[in-house]
Amino acid sequence: MKVHIQRQMRAQTGVLWRYLADFSNIYQFHPLLKNSKFIEGSCMEGKGAERECFMLDGSYIKERIIEWEEGKFYTVEIFETTMPIKSARATLGVSSIDKRISSAYMHVEIVPKYKILQPILYLMFRFVAGPAILRGLDKISLRERKAIAAYCGFTL
Repeated sequence: MKVHIQRQMRAQTGVLWRYLADFSNIYQFHPLLKNSKFIEGSCMEGKGAERECFMLDGSYIKERIIEWEEGKFYTVEIFETTMPIKSARATLGVSSIDKRISSAYMHVEIVPKYKILQPILYLMFRFVAGPAILRGLDKISLRERKAIAAYCGFTL
């Protein structure tokens, strides 16, 4: 099962990438997470970095970066979870449309533990989790733009 979500944002790719690259702190813009942290002993950036994400419903996911293209995207694989997922990979990335507009995207490939769950997981990632993550990224970058504008005496 594959899901692709994309969203245009009024932000420079560098700003969006800074939030994505802050790998252990995805909970700051992922509205379905209570918390996230690095797994002790893993590297903190790039290929090989590992984090644990604690969901609001009490479940957890452990992920590892398997591909990293600085300033553009990274791909993670789930290597342990309490969710009904056999295996999963997700790519989060950004690209520039022009100086002030960027596109953020998420591409997810999931194999559920039970085939019967595939339609439910598809709907959840396509219409709930995926869009929520990109909306959260958009909101956190908007807060930063507003703070900078206020500091400079402008309004957005």
